[in-house]
Amino acid sequence: MKRGHDLSGVMKFATSPAWGEHLGEALGDHLGLAMEEFDFEADELADIVGDHWAGVLWGCAFEDLLTRTIEPGDRNIVDDYIRRRGWNESGPTKIYLRALRSSVMSLHEVSEVEPGSGFLVRDLIQGSEPLRVSERSASQTLKQWDRIGARVVQVGGKHLLSGACCRSLWRRPRRSSPIYGARRASAARKPR
Repeated sequence: MKRGHDLSGVMKFATSPAWGEHLGEALGDHLGLAMEEFDFEADELADIVGDHWAGVLWGCAFEDLLTRTIEPGDRNIVDDYIRRRGWNESGPTKIYLRALRSSVMSLHEVSEVEPGSGFLVRDLIQGSEPLRVSERSASQTLKQWDRIGARVVQVGGKHLLSGACCRSLWRRPRRSSPIYGARRASAARKPR
């Protein structure tokens, strides 16, 4: 049995014949406009923004797929995966998957950061009360008033960030940022 929130099983399941097309649609929904604007293919993304950010962007699309209801038949990949392969997953992973299934990506403002422990987030889109998030890693780098794009899920009485979390850049991006990398790559491809 797997431990923790290991999503490798459902990630593999998402590439199966039953779900691969839907994963492709989710990736297209998330990356299609940028790919069109900057004239690149999905397999070039890591070369442009780096492996870390390519993984984050893929994760955002993947988590979006976990929340989708597919017609016909009101199918959902989490429900299908747990029904077919749930016997091979730990209880915490199944609980986490169900929490992701009903989650919403939103823009959150960070406050009261306790490095190594967690922080408060306030949903700027839905306007909810601040929630205490238990998060060791992100609490080491996030600062007061940072804004993050994330899914906040409740598991076992605690609020957690999902794996796909993007810190917003409200200031002008540095020349070394992935945004400038995409611009340079796009400019190099376009005929002058």
